[in-house]
Amino acid sequence: MQKKFIYGLAAAAFAGSLFVACGDGDVSGTTSDDDTSAFLNDSAYYGSLKDLAVTACKDSPKCNANASEIVEPTSSSAADSPVTEPSSQSQAPTSSASIPTPLSSSSTPIVNLSSVAVSSSSAGVVTPTSSAAIVDDGTVNGTCAPVPATISKGGSTTWKFTKLSPAGMAGMTKQQNAIFDWTMTGSTEGSFSAKGSAGGTAATATYAASGSFTATLTVDGNKITCSPLQVNGAPITGCECAATAPTVDVASGAASATWTVSGCTTDGKITGYTWTGATGTGETATATLSKKGDAIAPTVVVANDDNTQQEFKCAEVKAVDSSAPEYSVEKGGQFTLAAGTYTVYYACTQANQYYQPPFALSASGEWSERTLTYTNASGEEVTKSSNSHTISFADMFGSWSGALPTQGFTFTVDGAVTLGCQ
Repeated sequence: MQKKFIYGLAAAAFAGSLFVACGDGDVSGTTSDDDTSAFLNDSAYYGSLKDLAVTACKDSPKCNANASEIVEPTSSSAADSPVTEPSSQSQAPTSSASIPTPLSSSSTPIVNLSSVAVSSSSAGVVTPTSSAAIVDDGTVNGTCAPVPATISKGGSTTWKFTKLSPAGMAGMTKQQNAIFDWTMTGSTEGSFSAKGSAGGTAATATYAASGSFTATLTVDGNKITCSPLQVNGAPITGCECAATAPTVDVASGAASATWTVSGCTTDGKITGYTWTGATGTGETATATLSKKGDAIAPTVVVANDDNTQQEFKCAEVKAVDSSAPEYSVEKGGQFTLAAGTYTVYYACTQANQYYQPPFALSASGEWSERTLTYTNASGEEVTKSSNSHTISFADMFGSWSGALPTQGFTFTVDGAVTLGCQ
């Protein structure tokens, strides 16, 4: 009877601690990124629940009198083991499968965080997403960033802390008791201070000026510099980043693709272009493609004199090999092609010096417009939209040379078509 009483006290302490830890009453399943998951798998904390229950019992004269008749367990008994849920039998179960999953009515498993990369020594190292390693010295430490990371002038963001150390229940307890002091330079609020979870997630700041801003957080003796916030001023609109051609031919080796940004408007002056995926310092950038199938779609950040930085995505350029076409289009033959870019041989055998049949393309499946794009023999980019298309021999290869051409012809379609010699 007395043992059941002690187990009851331990269970009550356990249940109470769960509601303290979960504050907001959310009893959904946990994940490996959830501090609650670390708490549920902290066996040292479970073991301490029995001691707390026994101490509470000793403080009660009635409970202490009843418990005095209980024989103290030996060092090899269950006293040295984590407390488990008692079964209907006198012996506690040894299988973890018999222990009910707390805090979840679903089948979501509780993830054991024993594999978290923290050394068991007092100076373990946790590797954050940034390049700087954080030493787990027992103090609350981590990273911080604005959410969202880009806002417009006059808008607000929230600076948020991500804990990387300490791990487990000890880390949760320290974070709940820690004071978070934020310095948000350039914001209307300037600073923010709070204790516990509110201190780490509720530092809201408003910015009246445009530019790049950061914040610093002091917590548990650690000073953390957050990743930057971009506050845009006058918007930049209308930018289009187009490629000189949708494909480049690598039949003779690596080939260069070129992109140009145009059409940008802003209430101010455009001050610069920063390219990713291509090389350039102004409105134009280039990149090299080496083999068939390679594709590049760079991005460019356009800046103005009101500290705005706006990113735009450029058109994709694909590498083709005219010496290795995918299809040979012959008289009487017909192919059904999905949307994409193709290089084909012209093998319309009825061609002669007087007449060279054009290629004929028609919408396949749904009878609707297909956009056809190619570079003609003069180097000009041609774009046409219709349910059906013809491409003349002269447009593809120029004048008749007395024999079928040996190089391939490349085109792009935005929907399924049939292709053949007309």
